[in-house]
Amino acid sequence: MPKEFNINELQLKYLELETLLDITNELNSFDQIPVLLQEILVKSCGVLNASSGLILLEDDNSDVLHIAADFNMDISSLKGLIFNKRKGFISEIHQTRKATHVDVESDIFLSKTNTKYALIAPLLNKNMLVGVLILLDKESRQGISKFHDSDVNMLSAIATQASVAYNNIKLIESIKEAKTFNDNVMQSIVTGVFTTNLMGEINHINRAATTIMNLEKEKVMGNHYEYVFESNQLINQLITKCELESVTLSESQYLLECNGKSTTINISVSPLLNDINEPIGSVVAMEDLSNLDKLKSTFKKYVSKQIVDQLLENEELLNLGGQEQEATILFSDIRGFTSMSETMSPTEVVETLNEYFNLMIEIIFKYNGTLDKIIGDALMVIFGAPIANEADTKNAVLTAIEMQEKLIEFNQDRIINLKKPIRIGIGINRGKVISGNIGSKQQMNYTVIGDSVNLASRLCSVAKEDEIIVSETVWQQVKGVTNFKSKKLKAVTVKGKAKPIEIKAISYFKPAFHYEQAYGKVENFLIKNLPAEYTYHSIHHVRDVVEQCERIAKKEKVEKSIIADIKLAAWLHDIGYIWEPNRHEARGSEYARSILTELNFPKSKIDLITGMIMATKIPQSPKNKYEEIICDADLDYLGREDYIENSNCLFQEIKLNREITEIDWLNIQDKFLKAHCYFTTESINRRESKKQTRIKIIQEQIINIKNGTSRT
Repeated sequence: MPKEFNINELQLKYLELETLLDITNELNSFDQIPVLLQEILVKSCGVLNASSGLILLEDDNSDVLHIAADFNMDISSLKGLIFNKRKGFISEIHQTRKATHVDVESDIFLSKTNTKYALIAPLLNKNMLVGVLILLDKESRQGISKFHDSDVNMLSAIATQASVAYNNIKLIESIKEAKTFNDNVMQSIVTGVFTTNLMGEINHINRAATTIMNLEKEKVMGNHYEYVFESNQLINQLITKCELESVTLSESQYLLECNGKSTTINISVSPLLNDINEPIGSVVAMEDLSNLDKLKSTFKKYVSKQIVDQLLENEELLNLGGQEQEATILFSDIRGFTSMSETMSPTEVVETLNEYFNLMIEIIFKYNGTLDKIIGDALMVIFGAPIANEADTKNAVLTAIEMQEKLIEFNQDRIINLKKPIRIGIGINRGKVISGNIGSKQQMNYTVIGDSVNLASRLCSVAKEDEIIVSETVWQQVKGVTNFKSKKLKAVTVKGKAKPIEIKAISYFKPAFHYEQAYGKVENFLIKNLPAEYTYHSIHHVRDVVEQCERIAKKEKVEKSIIADIKLAAWLHDIGYIWEPNRHEARGSEYARSILTELNFPKSKIDLITGMIMATKIPQSPKNKYEEIICDADLDYLGREDYIENSNCLFQEIKLNREITEIDWLNIQDKFLKAHCYFTTESINRRESKKQTRIKIIQEQIINIKNGTSRT
């Protein structure tokens, strides 16, 4: 019987392939080996839920490997170890060239990592081992577990793609070195190579060169270079000059016309010398830039993978010329970016745009859009060209909606980090366009032109910030989609149109403020910016106050929605220490009011949160139940077993700014604890008794010190 169809297995396979594709696309975007290796490791650990890992790479001309990248592990335990291809787990990988499980405890290398389970895959170059990718201890809900056979397959696939990316970068580095043309002839050889003698006759040519030139070897050998390159005068000039002046010459992205074939190449010509440094001819090296893999890796930065594959299957689509067809065009533009950039450094401008474009272009490719061009801070996107689909217009609207929705989350992070939010307007139109490769033989761009394109651009200009404006032709295509809703706007007059244009604004879901995400972003901001010398007012104290706020509020039966605001106030209550320690409550309140206003919080909520922050100022002065909760949480430790630990941290912090003796510190604590009072019923019942006990202990310590008795 045929195997029963299993939809779950199919979905799982699809997810695995999608994950692998995402990883492949990301890996191909790196151009530095250390960054690439770290990304490979982080992605692998993330996909396979590994707790830690490392990558070993071989030393040049040696069987020894070194640690090239590590993640979430203390590699000091591996210091002094010599990783050799002939020993331990590396020996097995070296022989099999396959991913495998390894018993950590029995391995001479991995037993030093204090882990239980390992999953290892080879990094190969032409089936030669160049490194190993190691993942340690799979994490699950039940704790640390073994890796599965499916994990072996996934890591093997990732390692294959990682090997390709690593080898590509190594290749690019070698090409760059080759282009120095200063060391020797071999440095100039990139892909195809031929040599000439002193008579100008071609006396050697390799197979790659005959392919690039589209000529058989017999028709090249023995012929003068001027005859072979009759239609390529630049090459003749380069070789002639090299022979006369004994200099190395090069030309980038030259269009070679030979035997009816056009090929874009990088070419270099160098003098060929004998053993006593006398010229005996020239050596010409040609790099074929039409290589399929290079085309793929470049083109996929502009269009989705599906479109790249279809284009490469039909090379005629890459020829100069155009065709008339229906397409949907989307324009987006950042509102007020010029004035925003005037307050930013050039580096900040570039970083902001790159972060924004990375987010937007990922969405564009998700819906099979073609990124036509980036115009300053604007994007032009085509749906339906070069490959048309019935869902093109729907995909364009889905792209616009997701761009606006994701930007809300993106801006929340920017606002918390004191960066100005980015607002965009989007215009979409559908109609007849001329699509194709437009330009010259030397340089061409795939694009669309026509009145429909111009109208899409005009609609983008009409759109206000956070708005999606579509033409009537777009709405007629998508109005049947269940989730799409629109609002009719007043017809607008645009340049180039005699009659006003009917337009609609697409409605979309505007995510509410995500408290949990905000907590994490504020926490990261505090970790990054709180002064490291603060031993008490640290991220640990803030986390404790947040935890106690939630506990007390639940005991006091506070509404869940209010608890979220109380926790936000707790995360923010000491943030003012970053800028003004002496008035940190006021400064933190100012920061909170600024960001919450930008995040469109209601004034009543902003007043509630800033009021809670200000209430923690010593002496505490709560005016309502919620302020009482955060005040009690802020000083919860006064009645806890860890009082001494917290007290010592505060003592060390105070000493940063003034001298203080032990007896002074005890007197300060005695006075403070006697003046302090808990406000909530929960804290009074849970903490007050232990606080009173602490007061007695401190008073006894003061008496003992005054009497000269050793402190206990």
